[in-house]
Amino acid sequence: MSEKAKIKMDNCEHYIRNCKLVSPCCGKIYTCRFCHNENESHEINRFEVKEIICSKCNHQQEVSNQCTNCGIQFAKYFCKKCNFFDDRVEREYYHCDKCGICRVGDNRKYVHCDICNSCVIDDDKGHTCKENAFHTPCPVCLEDLFTSTSGSSILACGHPIHIDCLNDCIKNNKRNCPLCRKSIYSGEELQKINRYIDAQIELFPFGEDISYNINCNDCPFSGEAKFHPYGMKCGGCGGYNTTK
Repeated sequence: MSEKAKIKMDNCEHYIRNCKLVSPCCGKIYTCRFCHNENESHEINRFEVKEIICSKCNHQQEVSNQCTNCGIQFAKYFCKKCNFFDDRVEREYYHCDKCGICRVGDNRKYVHCDICNSCVIDDDKGHTCKENAFHTPCPVCLEDLFTSTSGSSILACGHPIHIDCLNDCIKNNKRNCPLCRKSIYSGEELQKINRYIDAQIELFPFGEDISYNINCNDCPFSGEAKFHPYGMKCGGCGGYNTTK
């Protein structure tokens, strides 16, 4: 093993815990599954882990949250089902039996959706249900959304995406879904954007009278629209998520 790999093995960048895992697949010792997967050509099965090693006294034992030799606690949050340890209780971990894994977030704010087959935020806004919605890669970074430690959201079109990746898209003025190109906004938020572009076009009219045939990504409209650098208005829904 390279020195770089050994340093990563001893200094986990992913979790704060006082134990290491004995990999059931290869017998190697890593602080967490991510450390293992980043340094090996195969992935560890977290549920098959049977033994751990205390980071303080190097005692090897069966999985639990306390060293049977020196008595230290391995982590403030411990899940026996997932063999998961982390001291960052502010992340409000909870185990969802239907998901089969531990989740980040207060379980009072989340509910398991049997259609999406994942936990989703339980609020008045609701969400767009889609079968196995989160059992897919993020359309931006391609990380598996279901097992990701980063928060995810479902767009108005029904496609899921990492919240951080969505924010990056917005910062780069990409306001439509990377998969279907429908607007990431809906309702009053979308109308507010359309009204703003309407106002800008009225303030700064384009000198030449040019028209193009366009297609709208948000509705079935296909037809002629006047060109303006700020956007070409859909003759159906009145939005600007159009292509020529």
